[in-house]
Amino acid sequence: MRNIKLTLEYEGTRYAGWQIQPGGIETVQGVLNRTLSVFLGEDIKVAGASRTDAGVHAFGQVAAFKSATTIPCQGLQRKLNVLLPPDIVVNGIEEVSLDFDPRCHAKSKTYLYRILNSPTPSALHRHFAWHLHYPLDLESMARGGRSFIGKMDFTSFMARESDATHGVREVTSVEIGKVGDFIEIEVKGTAFLRHMVRIMVGTLVALGRGKFAPAHITEIIVARDRSQAAMTAPPRGLFLKEIIF
Repeated sequence: MRNIKLTLEYEGTRYAGWQIQPGGIETVQGVLNRTLSVFLGEDIKVAGASRTDAGVHAFGQVAAFKSATTIPCQGLQRKLNVLLPPDIVVNGIEEVSLDFDPRCHAKSKTYLYRILNSPTPSALHRHFAWHLHYPLDLESMARGGRSFIGKMDFTSFMARESDATHGVREVTSVEIGKVGDFIEIEVKGTAFLRHMVRIMVGTLVALGRGKFAPAHITEIIVARDRSQAAMTAPPRGLFLKEIIF
């Protein structure tokens, strides 16, 4: 028996997220399970390092599956990239120890959120950025973003339907910059709550519009109340960028 680790890039637009859903709704994990099972003639169950929401993309999702196959890793990668739909690509593949678990062994995750801040939308980027036509104060957003750094209770930034037993998470960095018309918000941490990054982004956008001062971010965190934070940013601008083991 072998344990095969995959590094995946995918466009999440047409999927109901990473994790298999009831009712036959298409997910990235479901496509991988089905493709590998047919190709290898085994009942393959792929485990992922992070559950991305419907419409969220990935540059560096990591997954693993166990199989008795003797096909070399390079051959597996080439064949999978032929069999998988074009919106899912295997960028890396290697054999790892049998006890490797992508979810349990992940030490940190980095998410990138992209905002197209321009007077007009983009036909080419409509699935990959949140279009906002009004100006945003990046300096205020950067000051507010620093309030997220640390180990604390992020219940105010957790989806109401989350099944997490507690809201304590650790954010290690928040970087905000601009590349052309795109504002890029990069958040790194050890783990994240459901919708956490998207609610953080929505709150930073409200801050950038001048709806409150940067210091108010701390008050929102302390409140531990989802209603105190701003809207949840749409999924299309979010990318799972990297996972460190």
